[in-house]
Amino acid sequence: MSFKGVEEKLEKKGPFTVKELRSLSPGTQFWGKYLILDKNQRKIKDGRNIVNLKLGDATGEVDTVVWDNCKVTGELENGAVIGLLADVGSYNNRLQATAKRIKILEENPLEYVKKPDVDLDTLIRQFKDIINWVTDPCLQELLNRIFTPEVRTIFFRAPAAKKIHHNYSGGLLEHTLTVAQLCAQIAGNYPDINRDLLISGALLHDIGKLQEYEMKVVPEYTVEGRLLGHIVMGSELITARIAQMRAENIDFPPKLEWMLKHMILSHHGSLEFGSPVIPLFPEAFMLYMMDNLDAKMFVYKQKIDESDADELFTNYDSFFGQYFFTYRYQENNNRKEE
Repeated sequence: MSFKGVEEKLEKKGPFTVKELRSLSPGTQFWGKYLILDKNQRKIKDGRNIVNLKLGDATGEVDTVVWDNCKVTGELENGAVIGLLADVGSYNNRLQATAKRIKILEENPLEYVKKPDVDLDTLIRQFKDIINWVTDPCLQELLNRIFTPEVRTIFFRAPAAKKIHHNYSGGLLEHTLTVAQLCAQIAGNYPDINRDLLISGALLHDIGKLQEYEMKVVPEYTVEGRLLGHIVMGSELITARIAQMRAENIDFPPKLEWMLKHMILSHHGSLEFGSPVIPLFPEAFMLYMMDNLDAKMFVYKQKIDESDADELFTNYDSFFGQYFFTYRYQENNNRKEE
């Protein structure tokens, strides 16, 4: 049977989005169209080949097993859109599909990528506003030299990560803005904080990701990105731009340079999470906390969106090592006061 025939036969059972798959009973056969986000091929103990795919669309992600008896038309590569006929199931309390038939589709992969909650034009306007909040002339000059028109074009559409959080086009802009806005808000509660330094660090904390990743529909690490990582690459970029300023006789105080680079280098908070140093002053600590907060809130929201409506707890999350409580209290304005 052709894949078109499969679609016609299962017309009432698809196409399913990833979110809709979660409502299906184990063993239900379905079909849908998804983007390949990751591919891992290996041989198991009995000698058979198995391909593990991470598939996704704008509503979520699903792990998919492809056995060697599954006929695949074309090459399975990251960034390809496929038509999938599969059975729904689970593995380690996570949604999993077992492929029956796969076909490479000639469709726009951008249609299957998650998008920021706020439209991109609004995020861009907010970025242009927030970069003008910095009034220190040295920091303002540095920001303008780093965020050139060419860099902004790439930055506005870059993902913030390959996995975990904000891993879609526009995600880096969305995450950076939220962190900068949180930092600006919290700075108002602490009069000794250097607000310009804090906001500048927030705007630049992930700038190295523009070099860490190849900016494809599905981001991949560059060779330099794997070897150095975005934290070091971001610090090196700041060093280079400040050197340019000094070469043009534009002053940039050494202590300000050290503090800004320390914020970039320490923003993961600890050595075990990738920072070569830990935060050593309040602005650095605040940046680490706000970056961590936004990443964790993203994951929390994602887990809630993926959970069943009648479940009080999500499935166990191995990355965070915990369950998440899904219930959201909504006060009934008409209830009687006790």
